[in-house]
Amino acid sequence: MGREPWGPRPVRKETIMQPEQPKDPKPSTLTISDAVQKNLMFYARISMRYFDLFTGIKIRKHQRDRFHTASLGSSIIKWDYDNPEQSVRDLTANNGEKVMEFVKEATPYSKKEKRLGATGFTDCLSGEKFHMYTHVSNAVPVPVPFQSPFANIKSWMPFRALLSVFPPVGGEVPEVSRLGHVVIDDSMAEGDLSKEIERDNALIEYRQKRLTENVPVSGPIALGNVFVKASRASILENDQYVVRYSLMSTSDVHALDGEALWMQVYDKSDKTTTFMAVGGGRNNVPGLDKLNNRTAGLVFSTMHHTFGALMGAIAKSNTGVLELTNGVPGIAWSQSVQLLRDNPVLGTRRGLAAGFDVGSRVLAMVRQYKGMNVVDVPGDDDLVEISVTVDPLDETKM
Repeated sequence: MGREPWGPRPVRKETIMQPEQPKDPKPSTLTISDAVQKNLMFYARISMRYFDLFTGIKIRKHQRDRFHTASLGSSIIKWDYDNPEQSVRDLTANNGEKVMEFVKEATPYSKKEKRLGATGFTDCLSGEKFHMYTHVSNAVPVPVPFQSPFANIKSWMPFRALLSVFPPVGGEVPEVSRLGHVVIDDSMAEGDLSKEIERDNALIEYRQKRLTENVPVSGPIALGNVFVKASRASILENDQYVVRYSLMSTSDVHALDGEALWMQVYDKSDKTTTFMAVGGGRNNVPGLDKLNNRTAGLVFSTMHHTFGALMGAIAKSNTGVLELTNGVPGIAWSQSVQLLRDNPVLGTRRGLAAGFDVGSRVLAMVRQYKGMNVVDVPGDDDLVEISVTVDPLDETKM
């Protein structure tokens, strides 16, 4: 018999899918060392932001794929990632033609409206085992007594005055001293006072002789207790700017490694001066290239703004530019105290910048052990001359 239509229907057996039980989470693979490193990196980034805020340097970091197109002067500087030092040297080719081009592009950045306390602007390369940077310090006014030497295209006095206020000290020296002989007088060190006085007098005499002869800045330069060697110095002029520049090469007694082009710019239109630098190099000591990128702007801007502050103070006393270039080793103690009183922020920044000189000799010895790349001025074969072809039929190029 068939099933009645109103009878009970057979129950269909269905497979009911049960939700999958959650698996036990895997134990974290983050070790204590990883956690410490992660936290240290976090706090390091925060600390660097506060560091940049305090120093007043606006830093833009670029990866390799953007640095040669986005950094200041990238259309002028032909950055060579295989030879960063050569990129800097080539700027001096063809009588500094590229130097003036860089100045024209960079000077407006020195006069843009800045946040309170700003002192300069740096573009740098990040994520590499070498360093590249461009730096522009904010413009400072040149007082009337100093305007004549700045405008004089035959005078090296303004550049030497700038060297004299490098933090902690700076200036030309007859030779690079050995690692065992310091430049800065150590009041706590024991020694023959008469020999120290004799050495200091010889240094003053040498600097006064260089100043009187008015020769281009060249040869060994003491920057604190380390040394660079200056070469290819020249003075350029056009309708608006007077530019004094010199190529600074690290010696064997220096913690850093590479080339830096120092440019002191005088704007005749508004009577201001700006300091610029382009640097590149490769240090075999881990971490020092990153330090170079980060701190170059602080040191350069502190030197430049100290120079501006002292020019203002000297202009009021009517003593003239010679007071900054009379051969005295470094900024006088009385000037340092007065600077700290008149401008405590700049005085503190100067102390911070000068602090990098502490231990510089030790790092120089480590660099010697690891191997050095730049220890002298480049030869003529390192200079790539740039030829410029002008079409005589095109009157716009004549």
